[in-house]
Amino acid sequence: MTAIKVQLPSALRYDFGQRPMVAAHNLAVHPLFTDQALIELLDRFPRQHLYAFTMGDDVMRPEENRLASHEGISGAELLEAVRNGRFWLNLTRIDLADASYRELIEQIYEQLASFAPNFKPKSCQGAVLISSPRALVYYHADAPANMLWHVRGRKRIWVYPAMDQRYLARDVLEDIFAGVRHEYIPYQRSFDEAAICYDVEPGQWVSWPHNAPHRVTNLEGLNVSLATEHFTTETLRRQRVYVANRFLRTRVGVKNLSPREEGAVAMLKTMGHRAIAKLGMDPLQYKRYKPVLRINARVPGCVTALSDATSLPA
Repeated sequence: MTAIKVQLPSALRYDFGQRPMVAAHNLAVHPLFTDQALIELLDRFPRQHLYAFTMGDDVMRPEENRLASHEGISGAELLEAVRNGRFWLNLTRIDLADASYRELIEQIYEQLASFAPNFKPKSCQGAVLISSPRALVYYHADAPANMLWHVRGRKRIWVYPAMDQRYLARDVLEDIFAGVRHEYIPYQRSFDEAAICYDVEPGQWVSWPHNAPHRVTNLEGLNVSLATEHFTTETLRRQRVYVANRFLRTRVGVKNLSPREEGAVAMLKTMGHRAIAKLGMDPLQYKRYKPVLRINARVPGCVTALSDATSLPA
């Protein structure tokens, strides 16, 4: 098995997780990411955890992000459809589905933690992303802290200021943490003036601050990446504070709560909410995509409509 090598230049080690950055890795030559390995992975991967999305061309129209069914389609057909169509395959929680990928993720985080003095992950997990040459991911913010390890193809990533309400409203982030809305958030083209933009090549990884909004456009070739998420004392504390604030805002009617993540008030809010949640007093209606299309590698565009298709939730 290929020895994993992650680079983090000494000048960036104290800034890891605090600002966007790009550095190198050697996953681009790893045998887990060849066409044959990906086909075999797609064939054995639990399909209920594989999501195939197609999208439009306009970054202002995230409603064109649509889920496509892949039931009964072989791994080879799926890879062909992604190569020739306009899709984004997300093989979620690859660490639970395949021991080889779990070991890889653990190794890269062990190396990162050895380089970055202030980085102490409690746990990590990941997904394999396979996407078409001109696919895009709309402007969004993720709940967990996450990174992208790029392996094949070329892509462009825009990263926007983190924890700035001009780019991500506080109540929207609360809803994302609670799981009651999708990660796509309102976007204006003027936001790009504040973004840091990277053209990412195979063998590079990209990191950004927790909850920093970002968007992606593929530039060339079949794109393959490993997306990882990590959980630290700090990221878990933020999640608990924002979910507690959402409960107080939506259920109790308390407005303009402090997002402060440390101190006695934050602790009281989070402990109180955890007790309430255990009693079932904060039921949440989690957002789920429903398939409206079906992948078909033998037709133009590699997708057909489902006869019972319904619109996706906003």
